[in-house]
Amino acid sequence: MAVSGPDAVRAVMDQARCLLLDFDGPVCDIFAGLPASTVAATLRTTLEEAGAKLPAQARATDDPLEVFRLSASLGAELNQLTLRALMDLEVKAASTARLTPGAADLMERAHDKGLPVAIVSNNSVAAVTTFLDREGLGGLVQYVSARAAADPSLMKPSPYLLEQALSHLDAEPSSALLVGDSVTDVEASKLAGVVAVGFANRAGKLDRLGDAGADLLVTSMEELADALTKSERA
Repeated sequence: MAVSGPDAVRAVMDQARCLLLDFDGPVCDIFAGLPASTVAATLRTTLEEAGAKLPAQARATDDPLEVFRLSASLGAELNQLTLRALMDLEVKAASTARLTPGAADLMERAHDKGLPVAIVSNNSVAAVTTFLDREGLGGLVQYVSARAAADPSLMKPSPYLLEQALSHLDAEPSSALLVGDSVTDVEASKLAGVVAVGFANRAGKLDRLGDAGADLLVTSMEELADALTKSERA
C-alpha cells in the first residue's frame, strides 16, 4: 500500500474543519518508559490477587487495553478494579512518555489556522491530560474524549468517543478527520463517518491500515503539519 502524496494530504487538510488525534502513536508513545507488557503483567497480578480466574487471552496478551477489555467478563467489581489500576499505571507511564515528532507542530499549526483539535483515545482522560500538561500542549487541545467508563464497549472501534468529540466541537462528521495508527482507529472513523488518516509509524502498518480502509496514509506527523502550513485555509 502506497503512502499518500503531498497533494492528497494537503487536499484533505484544506477540507478539514476539526482535527481528531488518537493519543498513543500520533501524539506520543505512552509506554516508551513503562512498557505495555509490564503494565499488562501488573494488571494481571492485581486481578489474581483479588481472586480472579483470568481467561487464557488475558494471560497471553501484552496489551493492557486488552486485559481491561477482558476484565469485563469477570464481573463489575473486578472490571472497576482494572479500570482504576490501569488509569493509575497510564498516568505513571505518561510521565515518561515520548512525544511523537511533528505532533506538537501539527497542533500548533492547527491552533494558528483556527482548526479545533480534540484527542480521541482508548487511554484514560487522566493519562492524556497529564501528558499534555507536561508538554505544555493543553492549551492547543479543545477537548479530550478518552476512556472514563468501565464499559470497554465504548472504546474504539466503537464510534462513541469520536461522536462525543464531534458533539463537543459542534462539528459534522464529514468535516472531521481522525489521525490514528491502528485498525480500530480506521474502523471507528468509518462508523462515525469521519475521514480516516492512517499513521503508519511502524513496519507493516501501511498495508494493515490501507486494507482497513484508511482514506489517507502517512508515515510521519510532519507530513500533516507541513500540509496544514501550506493549506489555503485562512
